[in-house]
Amino acid sequence: MDISEITELENEGEELRTKLKLANEKIEEIEEFCKLHIENLNDVIFSINEQGNFTYISPAIENFTGYSPEEVMGTSFMQYIHPEDLPGLLQDIDLTLEGEHKPYMLRIVSKTGSITYVHTSSKGIVKDGKVVGINGIMVNIAQLKRIEFELMKEKEKAQHYLDVAGVAIIVINNDFRISLVNKKACELLGYKEHELFNTNWFEMIIPEMIRESVTQSFMLSCYGDIASTPFECAINTKEDLIRLCSWKCTQLKDENGHNTGCILAGEDITERKEAEEALLKAKYMAEDASRTKSEFIANMSHELRTPLNAVIGFSEVLIERKFGDVNEKQDQYLRNISTSGKKLLEIINSILEISKIESGSLEMEYQTSSIEDLVEEIKEDIEEYLPDQAEMVSFEILTDISYIIADTRKVEKSVFHLIENAIKFSDKTNTVKVRIEYVDEMVAFKVTDKGIGISEEDIDKLFKPFSQLDPSSTRIYSGLGVGLYLIKKFAELHGGCLGVKSKLEKGSTFTFAIPTKPAKIGKNKVKNVTQMIV
Repeated sequence: MDISEITELENEGEELRTKLKLANEKIEEIEEFCKLHIENLNDVIFSINEQGNFTYISPAIENFTGYSPEEVMGTSFMQYIHPEDLPGLLQDIDLTLEGEHKPYMLRIVSKTGSITYVHTSSKGIVKDGKVVGINGIMVNIAQLKRIEFELMKEKEKAQHYLDVAGVAIIVINNDFRISLVNKKACELLGYKEHELFNTNWFEMIIPEMIRESVTQSFMLSCYGDIASTPFECAINTKEDLIRLCSWKCTQLKDENGHNTGCILAGEDITERKEAEEALLKAKYMAEDASRTKSEFIANMSHELRTPLNAVIGFSEVLIERKFGDVNEKQDQYLRNISTSGKKLLEIINSILEISKIESGSLEMEYQTSSIEDLVEEIKEDIEEYLPDQAEMVSFEILTDISYIIADTRKVEKSVFHLIENAIKFSDKTNTVKVRIEYVDEMVAFKVTDKGIGISEEDIDKLFKPFSQLDPSSTRIYSGLGVGLYLIKKFAELHGGCLGVKSKLEKGSTFTFAIPTKPAKIGKNKVKNVTQMIV
């Protein structure tokens, strides 16, 4: 071998030494890189041999368990696993060794005995076609478990709120399957929660005969562009009972605004609907009865008034001596017949007017009349019907208002009846004062007596038709008990009111107040006027 060959070999050796040095440096660099990163990982890298003993464990294990890597190396992994989780873990490891990638969650026991939740993912180590161990990574999921626990508590709290709600709540996915129900829904439908979960709402609950129409209403309410509108439909319970429910839908959307389903809030309205139908039926029956009663009263009034008018008319003809003289006794009897006939006719007309008021068919005949003329008409009625008591009554006009627009016949009849009542319940030596005043844009006819008076508890009874404060058959004062009821209604039809102020044994003041012209006055206005005029 000459010098040139030796030199060439030396050069090749130097080149090999340089490459080897670079390779070692690269290996050291890689080892340093892996060591640096593995040792600083928050997750644990581990290797286990066929016997289940750790052949490698990264430093992060100390953060998980409090054990150092040196304490763990060579020990069995099973001694760190929570006893309840070990059987499941061994099954998962078998699946991993068979080639199935099987991540699993478990609890590990630390050096101090505390519990840490971890998630592991591993893979078999294959050498010469044989599995000789397992490599894996272990992630601490304690924080995730805490979040999961908090979410579970929030879910339980939300479920509690749902369960105490007074309506049935059902959550339905886009495929119409039930994903959540509250206690009220289970009670309504008759199913347990697990029986309803993941079932098709339409197929499970809605009767087949109305399913198509209910589906359309549901789609319009839950998925339409318009605001959700309640709809009613029948449901079929587990016991095959049909119940009528009112439903309101609210759309459920994800973070991107896409519809993911809806919430149904339902209320059982079966009894309410039945009650409404019963009330409606009763209303129709009452209206029919009222119509029949009104027709009967109208027919009866007509049949009674015809002969009564004849009795009154012929008695007045005889009183006027148009067909010859009558003696004093006969004249007295004829006048009694005429007076009684007129009284009976007045009662019949009052009953007919009550019937018309109740049916809403009473017509108001407005006309312009001076207050002085109205007072004169009332005085003439007193002279005709109460001639012996006419001197008891005095009138006083205390207003500058000269004219009113009203149904003067009803006003005249009302004030006259108040005067008649005042005389009836007063001593004959006392006076009955009638004052006409202008109060709060109303003309008020105030009739005051010093009679027996009325107790506070009896005042409300005054205005009930066909009622008397003394309902006994031996009562002192006669009357059908419709006068004050009619007067009150006449005042209200004018837009006014009837007020009363009274004390036992001291006397009473009745005030009939109406507007000077037809006008609608609200209930509060009438109430205030009533308080002022009495």
